Amino acid sequence: MSWRFRKSFKVLPGVKLNLTSRGLSATFGASPFSVNVGPRGVYSNVSIPGTGISSRQRLDASGQSHGVGAPGVAPAYAPSEAPVTPVAASSTTTEMRSSSTELLNSQNMEELRRLLNEAYNERSTLTSEVESAEREANFARKRYTSWESGFLFKRIFKNAFAVRKQAVETADAKLEELREQLRLTSLATQIEIDRSQAEPYYRMRDEFAALSECKKIWDTLERRAINRAAERSAASEAITREPVSFALSSCDLIQWEQKIPHLANRNGGDLYLYPGFVLYRASRQAFALIDAEEIKLDFRTVRFIEEESVPSETQVVGQTWAKVNKDGSPDRRFRDNYQIPVVLYGTLTFRSSSGLQEEYQFSSATLAERFAKAWAAFQNSYSPSNGGSK
Repeated sequence: MSWRFRKSFKVLPGVKLNLTSRGLSATFGASPFSVNVGPRGVYSNVSIPGTGISSRQRLDASGQSHGVGAPGVAPAYAPSEAPVTPVAASSTTTEMRSSSTELLNSQNMEELRRLLNEAYNERSTLTSEVESAEREANFARKRYTSWESGFLFKRIFKNAFAVRKQAVETADAKLEELREQLRLTSLATQIEIDRSQAEPYYRMRDEFAALSECKKIWDTLERRAINRAAERSAASEAITREPVSFALSSCDLIQWEQKIPHLANRNGGDLYLYPGFVLYRASRQAFALIDAEEIKLDFRTVRFIEEESVPSETQVVGQTWAKVNKDGSPDRRFRDNYQIPVVLYGTLTFRSSSGLQEEYQFSSATLAERFAKAWAAFQNSYSPSNGGSK
């Protein structure tokens, strides 16, 4: 018997991502029809299975590169030490927040984002239908088994019992069909990484795993300059920050067997670091895919006036006072003036020309610097200066 409980659904094409020294390329679909977007442009591929006959045609007439990244954007790693910064913030502030997902998305990642969004919407609808079908099947099964396990009703009310049995079969068939449709709407993603890129990527991931074990990680929300004379402060800048956690995780938008670095965010989208690109997830349906070569990562050390508890791994580099004179001595006009430790933290800032701006502070400057170096090595593995060609 053929059931058609849902008239139509989309079987989405598979996606194969390949990261090499030239950059990231993506292939959508499979033989006999597929489209490849890579460093050399956009091509359609047509083949006749079993014949060895195939055809490849360029689709982007402009001839401009559609591969990984904007040419000329070099990875950044420039360790420096910033002025003393306290934790409090007030008055006029500068928000540390990225642009909207529409502006953030890299142009060469648009087709993949469209497919991911399509898959998410289709799966969300089907998931709701599967849950509803499961409830219907459970209810029908209970009504049937309550008579089937008994003696009297199924013999007296034979027609009604047959109707209940038919209802169970129909509900089970509907549930099975919807589950199969849900499976077919998963966007199958295959990611292949050349060895020259795989080694630095997985090393970067290892350093991220170590970084995620910092005693404290904060997301920087706002910054403001301080009038040191007026506020009687030793700090030159104030920030607002919120604690977050990092972890090796996965994202439901992309089905991949490997765990990836996941950076939680309090003031914007979470970051997922995939080979060759970063997924910025602002909400369940709002996300952007940013080419890794477009991202600049800055590391710096910060001498921070810590008014909260000092993490055990953090280096204390000095002391100051809540209210200080220009020469650093305590301002004795304040009766309850107290001493505050000055500690050394690490700061990582992710930026892109499209508007990515996310900053994190770490209780271990050493672990933050190690990750920054690993990220730079990963970017350099497919930059033009290391054998890649744009």
